[in-house]
Amino acid sequence: MKEIINNIKDNALFSGISGEELEELLKHLNYYIERYPKGSIISQEDDNCNAIGLLLQGTANIERIYPSGKSIVMKKLSCGDVFGEALIFSKTTTYPVTVMANSNCIVGYLNKEDIRKLFSLNDIILENFLMLLSDKVIVLNNKIKSISLKNIKQKVADYILQEYKSQKQLIVNLKMNKEEIANFIGIPRPSLSRELIKLRKEKIIDFDRNNITILDIEKLEEILFH
Repeated sequence: MKEIINNIKDNALFSGISGEELEELLKHLNYYIERYPKGSIISQEDDNCNAIGLLLQGTANIERIYPSGKSIVMKKLSCGDVFGEALIFSKTTTYPVTVMANSNCIVGYLNKEDIRKLFSLNDIILENFLMLLSDKVIVLNNKIKSISLKNIKQKVADYILQEYKSQKQLIVNLKMNKEEIANFIGIPRPSLSRELIKLRKEKIIDFDRNNITILDIEKLEEILFH
């Protein structure tokens, strides 16, 4: 039980809940734990989502897999992340993507009835759940905004500015590689590299493999309005 509590207490859904409170809550739930080796499928596209998943150990990728076999990483999940929360109470309860174990993973599952029970037992968990949904809406809105931008340069500038706002520093740490960033903002990988090089020549940014340094934030913002 202690090992389960240690794994679960850092999950976003249980933020602000003490170990003692969590131990008492778990007594009322029919949760279950699954282990997945690296490279295995945790949830497949079109599978029915009948429980939310809590990533308790390891890392996983949310991927879109095409009929050709090619796949792109839509998002990376790490210990403490939740998946399926936007589907569990939806009329459409099938996964639109595949969740793949990027390392050996441990996942805890809570079904719809258990989630309702948690809401009635603890208001903090309800607030955490609503915050998770709200964060997903914000991410989706930013994605729609990025898609609506006119050209590639604007999309690259917008991505850098969004990361700046999130990280609150001019040296932006790249949490994805360039292939993943290009997929995320919907442009070809070579186009991303070209625009970054152009922005560096214009002395608006500098960059290396791990970071983008914003040198002139006003000029970076101006790109969005031209």
